[in-house]
Formats: sequence, C-alpha cells, structure tokens
Amino acid sequence: MSFMTKKVLLLILSALLLGNQALADPPRVALPNLAPQWAPVPEVPGVYYAPNLGQDVFQYGNQFYYFNQGLWQIAQALTGPWQVIQNPPSAFYNIGPTYFRNPPGWAKGKKTGWRGAPLPPGQMKKLEKGGPLPPGQMKKFE
Repeated sequence: MSFMTKKVLLLILSALLLGNQALADPPRVALPNLAPQWAPVPEVPGVYYAPNLGQDVFQYGNQFYYFNQGLWQIAQALTGPWQVIQNPPSAFYNIGPTYFRNPPGWAKGKKTGWRGAPLPPGQMKKLEKGGPLPPGQMKKFE
C-alpha cells in the first residue's frame, strides 16, 4: 500500500471517528496585516507567491490558495472566506520546495540531476549502460 493511500485512509478514518470535525474545522487562515508582494514562481506560469507574508500563500488566476498543516484552502479574496479543497490546481505540483515555508509531501525532495536530468550524473551513466540503479532512483522511473 502506497504512502499516499495510507494517508488518505487515515484522513477518512479520522473524519469518521471525529464526526467529520477534522474536516469541518480547518486551521484558521490568519495572515499578517501586510500587503502581499507577489512574485512569480519560476517555471510555473500564472502562479505567484507572497514571500513577505511568511506563510504559504499563492495566487493563481483570480483565486488565492493557502497551504497549512497539510490542508489546502481557497478563497476569492485574501480576507476570505476560505474553504478547504482536496487538491490544488495541477500547476501547483510543479512548484519547488523553496517556494514553501512548509512544503507538502510531493514538493519535498524533488531533486534532479545535472542540468535538469532526472538522475545524478553517475546514476545516468549506469542507466545508459544498462546497469542496476539504487531503489530510490528506480522509483523515479516507475
């Protein structure tokens, strides 16, 4: 069973045991009283982040996204109201971990090899020669 499947099952079980309170009471969005200074996220067209807020707040299209304690929330304005969503837009999966204060699991450890190759140089040579790769590197090709 994959880690993601276990996580989903754990969330469902928690929701059932707590009478959906875990999903009904998401962490409150408490943004600092600062005007956001939006900066584009390189290589992810249309996505902006606010590094001066000190929290994981993004703008995409006409909507705002907030990531906190493993939950994504969406709002039409920074002042809310905020609603929990299951997944952010697909473009968000291309955001590197350096643009998060606390990156989601899928953003952690997104490492590439030399000049954007999927593997480090030594592992690329092994792959090209048909040699075995370490288990951690094999996962990148599954």
